[in-house]
Amino acid sequence: MPGPHTIAFFKKVDALLGAISPNHDKMLLRVIAALVPVLCFAGDLIFGSPILASIGVVTYLFCLVLYAEGLLRSTLMMHRVSAELLIVAVMTVTLLDGQPLSGALVAWVIGFGLFIASSIIKKNRKRIEGLVKEGKQTARVLDGGTVREVGVHEVSAGDLVIVPKGATVPVDGEVTEGRSSVDESAVTGEPYPVFKEAGSQVTSGTLNLSAPLHVRATRDGDDTYLAVVTREIEGSLAAKSQTQQRAETMVQVFLIGVTAYAGLLFLVTGSLDLPATALSVACPCAWALATPAAFAATIGRLARGHVLTRGGEPLERLVGAETLVTDKTGTLTRAEPVVGDLVMLNGAERKEVLRSAAAIEARSSHPIATAITTYAASQGTGALPEVTESEELPGQGVRAVIDGQSVFVGSGETIQAAGVTLPPVQYEGRAIWLAVEDEPQGVFVIRDALPETVDGFADAVRACGISRVVLATGDQEEGEAQRVAAAIGADEYHAGCRPEDKTALVKKFQDGGRVVMVGDGTNDAPALAAADVGIAIGGHRNPGLVVRSAEVVVLGDDPAAVPKVLAAGRAMKRVIKQNYTWAVGFNTIGLALATAGFLTPVLAAIFHHISSVFVVANAARLYFTRDSGSK
Repeated sequence: MPGPHTIAFFKKVDALLGAISPNHDKMLLRVIAALVPVLCFAGDLIFGSPILASIGVVTYLFCLVLYAEGLLRSTLMMHRVSAELLIVAVMTVTLLDGQPLSGALVAWVIGFGLFIASSIIKKNRKRIEGLVKEGKQTARVLDGGTVREVGVHEVSAGDLVIVPKGATVPVDGEVTEGRSSVDESAVTGEPYPVFKEAGSQVTSGTLNLSAPLHVRATRDGDDTYLAVVTREIEGSLAAKSQTQQRAETMVQVFLIGVTAYAGLLFLVTGSLDLPATALSVACPCAWALATPAAFAATIGRLARGHVLTRGGEPLERLVGAETLVTDKTGTLTRAEPVVGDLVMLNGAERKEVLRSAAAIEARSSHPIATAITTYAASQGTGALPEVTESEELPGQGVRAVIDGQSVFVGSGETIQAAGVTLPPVQYEGRAIWLAVEDEPQGVFVIRDALPETVDGFADAVRACGISRVVLATGDQEEGEAQRVAAAIGADEYHAGCRPEDKTALVKKFQDGGRVVMVGDGTNDAPALAAADVGIAIGGHRNPGLVVRSAEVVVLGDDPAAVPKVLAAGRAMKRVIKQNYTWAVGFNTIGLALATAGFLTPVLAAIFHHISSVFVVANAARLYFTRDSGSK
């Protein structure tokens, strides 16, 4: 670790350079500092002006000091050699050789190339930085009749927050007053505004569209959805994969090796031209940019599509995965049961069965009860009969009295326990039976709603290199598990899985290669954490849990995001390989040409510049491509 005096010194240097740099951009200052001596020395050659030559020398030395400061900083603060070593060496050698114009041109060309590369990467990160800024907003807290504006991190659960029309919701909470439409697209990807009123839940990062709302915070400011997302974004940009760490180690070795090689050229030839040319062409900027440029572009593109990733390494690990295990409820399905069918029994009248079931279930807020009443209403049941008695049965069921008759509604186990004999019935899903006076009259087949995007899910995943797709669900109804497995095209399914069963399944498949686990973080968090890569869908619902257990978080509810993430990982890995192949090839050819005397220092710098720009431009394709293929 650097000492306090070293840290204090570089803080002062940063303050000074920031004050004199255009737009506080030190890289741009380097470009300008190199361009001025180029123009001055060129003017001296044309017009023979000693004044221009003197200005050129002063600005040349200033430029040399700027690059030397960067080299010194990396050496003392990070204990590593940076690419500035070669630029400092080139400028020093050409100055001693009496060719400062060549040295200034080299510094300008390389510096300008790095400035362009940095600008492209910054643009690729723009979406991410926008999300981070959203996470650091303020909130208007109503306290004792007065409104005070505080940082979101100061908000505590229970505080009452006012959200004006047109403002971003700063906290997770429950609406206590007001009625408004809220745009949740930034969180869930849902394109249509959602109506909110007293009792509705709102999520930080969404946009209040039509009227003010009073929101009671349900989480502390540091634990809100947007705060968790912000921390993960910042962490993902700082994270380095093993590929990047290996590349940085190679760059260190290469820098020292090239410097030694340039010294050897000088000892053998006695010329300063060849060492200067070798140093100019061999600057490993393209190597250093190959991985981080691809990471930044891919992370930015995924963030644009409401997907967060904990750095680039999880995306790298997706490549070569053999098995994908996916949860069902809340992951592939919407966790909203619907009535898929009504099977009539014993000659019962359909409308009467619907009316009786709706009358009984209307008294319950259970999701299945809601599904039955919604289905009955859609069938036009009309006025419902009066329920004179109602009793909850052990398990999942109700016994009621309608028109003097006992009516049972519930699961098969509950109805049988009440003494009703059930006939064999074929259905796909889970069954809710209705019996009148011990006679079964109908079976409501309950299914989880499947979004259209699950069609072809397994095929899309296999196209990204996954060889086996497995459905693992806690649903006890094997028929429902079989239905969903068939709908997505899974190779196999496992029903009745507890959290520990899903974890064991992941570990079993890991014996044959890498495993990707997809879930919603509700009861599959251990499996998400145990997998080689965990992908959580619906991260907006429980951000803290899914972020802790998964490395990739889909903020919406669309399972179609999974193959897109897999494809993005494959595309990123492919681009990184292309970048390293290009960088190594260019450096090798450039060094050979420099050693043979076919390049001047200026041509060598241009040669190097082409390599760096190609690497960054190649990586930028990842950001601007809508859907990377799975090739």
